[in-house]
Amino acid sequence: MSCIWVSARECSTNELFQLTELVRKDSDLQIIVSCEPPVWSKGVERTEQMTTDLLVRMGIRANLKGYQYLKTAVKLCRKDKEELDGITKRLYPSVARVHGTTADKVEHAIRHAISVSWEKGSRQEQKEVFGYDADSARRPTNSEFILQILDYLEKMNRPLYS
Repeated sequence: MSCIWVSARECSTNELFQLTELVRKDSDLQIIVSCEPPVWSKGVERTEQMTTDLLVRMGIRANLKGYQYLKTAVKLCRKDKEELDGITKRLYPSVARVHGTTADKVEHAIRHAISVSWEKGSRQEQKEVFGYDADSARRPTNSEFILQILDYLEKMNRPLYS
């Protein structure tokens, strides 16, 4: 038996008609029609929530300016990975424009947030995301931190197929 999951919101009337024709031709075909899009297609809001959750789990408090700057940096880098190629020339100025501040203040606030996270955050979360923790006497740089967060979110956001 074959099974197809279909979101009615993402299909046109013509596509739904074609699916009904497939069902008529193949009696073993099962089609599940839903009004909700699949979880992985809610990419933007799901990723933003996952980013927020991960930063909090890492020990970055929401009252730090670096928290908001990191969320923006991750969002910008998800759209264009090349932002990380020139972190001081591209990413920090981009984040600064969004928040109405300077690139230097963005860099400093992110560094401070990472430092706080590394001192007070969960060692288990640090090990899971970075492969090492504060006990190893090593703290990630701003670009390493952002890149690891991006990689971790990408890994968590992949749909699983069996």
